[in-house]
Amino acid sequence: MSYPLDKRGLKMRQCLYCKANISEESVIDFCERCGKGVWGEKMFNTIIEKMESSREKGDI
Repeated sequence: MSYPLDKRGLKMRQCLYCKANISEESVIDFCERCGKGVWGEKMFNTIIEKMESSREKGDI
């Protein structure tokens, strides 16, 4: 699958909910706005923290 590039030349994906562009480096498949809208700010931040920790450990 071919991803669009942002202004810096980094690959982008699309948010599952609103189709906004998100970085391919993101540990989640949705944008911050949608994530906070669905789970609330506190839970969204916890999800990001846990997903980044799992990626660093090599679990995902």
